[in-house]
Amino acid sequence: MGRLSGPQGDGDPVAFAPNRPDHGAIGACAAWPRRHAECGASGRERTAGAAGAAAVLPAGQTDFSGQADVARFLRTAARLDLDVIVRPGPYICAEWEFGGLPAWLLADPGLRLRRTDDRYLAAVDAWFDQLIPVLRPLLASRGGSVIAVQVENEYGSYGHDTPYLDHLRQGLIRRGVDCPLFTADGATDGVLRGGVLPGTLATATFGLQPEESLATLRRHQPTGPLMCSEYWHGWFDHWGEHHHVRKADEAAAELDRMLAQGASVNLYMGRGGTNFGWWNGANHDENDYEPTCSSYDYDAPVGEAGELTEKFHAFRAVIERHRGPVPYAIPRTPDRLAPQTVRPDGAVALADCLDVLSTPQHRLSPEPMEVLGQSLGLIHYRTWLRGSFPDSTLRVHGLADRAQVFLDGVPLGVLERTGPLDALPISVPDTGAQLDLLVENMGRINYGPLLEDHKGISGGVRIAGQYQFDWEIHPSR
Repeated sequence: MGRLSGPQGDGDPVAFAPNRPDHGAIGACAAWPRRHAECGASGRERTAGAAGAAAVLPAGQTDFSGQADVARFLRTAARLDLDVIVRPGPYICAEWEFGGLPAWLLADPGLRLRRTDDRYLAAVDAWFDQLIPVLRPLLASRGGSVIAVQVENEYGSYGHDTPYLDHLRQGLIRRGVDCPLFTADGATDGVLRGGVLPGTLATATFGLQPEESLATLRRHQPTGPLMCSEYWHGWFDHWGEHHHVRKADEAAAELDRMLAQGASVNLYMGRGGTNFGWWNGANHDENDYEPTCSSYDYDAPVGEAGELTEKFHAFRAVIERHRGPVPYAIPRTPDRLAPQTVRPDGAVALADCLDVLSTPQHRLSPEPMEVLGQSLGLIHYRTWLRGSFPDSTLRVHGLADRAQVFLDGVPLGVLERTGPLDALPISVPDTGAQLDLLVENMGRINYGPLLEDHKGISGGVRIAGQYQFDWEIHPSR
């Protein structure tokens, strides 16, 4: 089995010492422990997991239970004889809400993300203070499954603040992380120039042209192992798009070419997952906001429902060709639940229980979720309009992301952050009217320069050009 060797000294390149010198290591990102077994059956020796601060670090609190039980995930991998590469963030991307960062960071207007900013670094250090003691007993040097830890994530696609990256590296080492550390960046010269951290293994993320991509990585790291830390053999989906798929034989051929060069490869994703609840992220191409849908199937070798796909078998065949027979049997297809019908036996109007669900806040102007202590879900805004506004237009500035609009309790229409639904016709009588807006956070941006993505209403509400004031706001908890 190929293994990363450590510990890594300050300024020393990490060594990569596979037991079989003609081949690198093979791993896969797997979001849920119950699918570790399928990862092993495909021939992969290690799995990769990401720990997002958003899931376990509300302001001043930590909670490593339930879906945030990192230690259980790592112990399960060890029980199945899988090594683990951990991405502890603080930023992990992963098409997850805010890239794994906690939304309360946005409540401080002076805090700047992902750079040498005192307030941001204080929050990062607090995260490491909570997470690393959980990881430390599970490091390979202590008999655990964690063989490597990633520093940040694709930082060169965002900036080039090397002292910031070094703060993260030193913070990991100082807290006892003694396994190899590495960075991961897209396989282009400009991105690698921004993300490479001297003295730390550099890896690349890509989905096509493995020879060219690995050659680009080699230009920035003349010696040491070549590793594709994210092999994008599939892709994620935004709402309104067709499901992305990639032919199994084409994806397997790319994997074959990487292994033929002796490169290490981490399949992204090894197993498709689900963005439960409000945890999906979003993209923004600087024109349109693109929320990621609930399914994160990714056209992965192990599908979202646990089924083994054609791609699974194609990858297994490639891995066996380079590594020999896989010593794990192929597991049977999991049983599906029979379809069932659920009929609700009651209902209650949201507007009738706002004061039960939250404590109203009164503000002159609408304010975003984060300022009011809310991270996810829905937020409600209400004001009284002084009439009259005959045949007028309603606009919301700084809307994120989708608002259902009501006038005196009657649905007026829907407004959206981008696209054609940016205004609504409205007529307000002389006697005035109550205006309600129920705004949904459809997922904070998780990648690119527009990460500071406040939700709710961060600008204002105008009718006939006039800003409307005196708002009652119900943030959900």
